[in-house]
Amino acid sequence: MFHRSRILCVSFLVVMFGMTNGHPCAAEDKKTAGFLYLDDVPPEPTEDSDLPIMYYEGGQLVELPPLEEELLTHGGAHMYYTSDYLNAIAPVCEGSHPQNLRLDECWDEPQPWCARPHKYLGPGIVNWSPDWSWFGSNPNMWEPQFVGHGAYEVFGAVFDQGGTEQNGIGHQLYIDLELRLTGTERFHVQFRPLGKENTGGSFWRLNSPSEYIDNSTGVPQRWWFEGELQSLFGPWLGDDRHQLDINFTIGRFPFRLQNGLLMDDEITGFAVAKNNILSLGFSNVNVQGFYAIDEVDSYPASSDLAGVAVTADYRTSFFEAEYVALFRDREKEFRAHYFALSGTKFFGPVSVAARTMYRIGDQNSRGDGYFQVLESNMARSTSHTVERLTGIDLAVSYLNLFYASENWVTIAGGNLDRIRNAFAVNPLFNIAAGSPPVERYGVAAGVEFFRNNQDEAIIPEFAFESQASDPIYGAGLRYRRKMTTRMYFELRGIKNWSSNPALRREGLFASTTVIF
Repeated sequence: MFHRSRILCVSFLVVMFGMTNGHPCAAEDKKTAGFLYLDDVPPEPTEDSDLPIMYYEGGQLVELPPLEEELLTHGGAHMYYTSDYLNAIAPVCEGSHPQNLRLDECWDEPQPWCARPHKYLGPGIVNWSPDWSWFGSNPNMWEPQFVGHGAYEVFGAVFDQGGTEQNGIGHQLYIDLELRLTGTERFHVQFRPLGKENTGGSFWRLNSPSEYIDNSTGVPQRWWFEGELQSLFGPWLGDDRHQLDINFTIGRFPFRLQNGLLMDDEITGFAVAKNNILSLGFSNVNVQGFYAIDEVDSYPASSDLAGVAVTADYRTSFFEAEYVALFRDREKEFRAHYFALSGTKFFGPVSVAARTMYRIGDQNSRGDGYFQVLESNMARSTSHTVERLTGIDLAVSYLNLFYASENWVTIAGGNLDRIRNAFAVNPLFNIAAGSPPVERYGVAAGVEFFRNNQDEAIIPEFAFESQASDPIYGAGLRYRRKMTTRMYFELRGIKNWSSNPALRREGLFASTTVIF
């Protein structure tokens, strides 16, 4: 007992002596890493104290601003203050945000032109009726809602390719009608009365011969029904341990594979998908089967299509694989088989995707070919100085490299707007749209600068391509601006240089779109 007491007394004296100014350690710099001194701790303000809250950062005492000021300049609460109160208590400080962003007193969230029976995504109650339901005992009830929305676009273009000018003004109209029965089942119809398929609209050609190009149609361009088997037929099973979480779509709907590089078209057929498959260490596996009838815009003629696609997530990687068969058993018979594999890896703000696609076809479909693509992009926020001087708060850059063999053609690219595609600098868009099969390789790069909280975007682009041994250099600029909550403006310019006059093109495209 005496031995333990002696040890405690000696330890207490050592600690007390070390805390005095006479100890050698006290003469050292108090910024020494790993040491905290009692006199470094800022005083703790009492409930009625006016002392500011302070803390140490990098060896320096930092004073926190009052809570009201921090919320007004950084917390987002200023968006909900009225203008008189905001101007009175929240003047813009130098070095802070260039302006206090806020919502107007009369601001109202944009809504579709028609949403019945209640506000679209509003706080109203969910309307349902026990008389409207799916199948089985205790079935899932319907919650019917009709939503109508669309867009009207007016555009003008000046374009020259290979010495042939095409100048004109035109317009396009999109009308989407949707009947939602439940959270997973819906009917959807889209009309493009002024521009069918991928024509981009109807327009008046100003150069000779001057005429009105009428691409109008009353036929719906997209129509489909989609749902989930569990929602429709799950109650018939009577056992929650067995889930039919299988999604399906039937009708005429847009369909894309490999980021649109293998296929980007509207097909008439069906697709069935099973998600949430946990296997082989993957966090999620999705298996999709699909079949399309006739209206596939393939080369050299429209054909039927059948295939399977598998996607999988693993940590910070995403994998995609497809097999697609094209066949036509009538006039201009041909068959072709496509195999594709890709992997995308995320490295923080940088993502890299490698894609390889192969085609095995008969002589009527140009034979065999392959397509290799490397895509990358990086997103970076700008510094406060750059944001204050230029308004640019985010920059997203991309770099693409590709090689397409002589006989490579995509499955179908009928969903790409032909007018806008003429002003695309990146050659990958022309390849995906189904350009003539020739050997092509090149590189494309660009940066998208977002300004004023992403209400504005400036996109300079550059590209080099070798097309059948003819080098092509291209540059372009895109500009997009949100004018109001329902209107935006777009401007596109392009210029190509080539030793082959037929491959030279230049032009300017401008459009204004109103969303309703």
